[in-house]
Amino acid sequence: MKDFSEFSMIHCPTEDVLLDYAAGRLDREQAARLERHAESCGRCAAFHSAQTAVWLGLDEWKPMPVSAGFNRELWRRIDAGERTPWTSRFAEATRAAFWKQLAPLAIAAALMVTAFVLDHPVKRSEKALTHATASIIVTASDAAQLERTLDDIQLLHEVDAESAQAAPNSKLM
Repeated sequence: MKDFSEFSMIHCPTEDVLLDYAAGRLDREQAARLERHAESCGRCAAFHSAQTAVWLGLDEWKPMPVSAGFNRELWRRIDAGERTPWTSRFAEATRAAFWKQLAPLAIAAALMVTAFVLDHPVKRSEKALTHATASIIVTASDAAQLERTLDDIQLLHEVDAESAQAAPNSKLM
């Protein structure tokens, strides 16, 4: 058990210790310390009295005796429940009570979708129209630069092709 030799109003025992005390599982010394603490701590005293009432109630409770044919009747009802066709179980699930529970959810979802659509309308602005009709204006200097770049790329491809052909020959020597 935990050492709880010094209880104060600030340092109360845990609920596990209080439950052990109410169940009578603490030794005499620990129980005496807890009783002294409970005299000055209203929270622990209230917890102890509530748990004592629960334990006394459980001690006084007597279950009703089971009838002689209980098992037989239980199995009869279980067997009868298994024989119901799935269509009747489906019909039972889709009764009005089911729809009454589903209706608020469906209404809330519809309201959220409507609010979203109204808050985010489709914007067909002039920007979309200008992008469709825009054309690229190329100056003469841009065209000349593009032609030189394409010539350079073609030259690089030719150099790569020549070096690839020359490489296998150099390995044979």
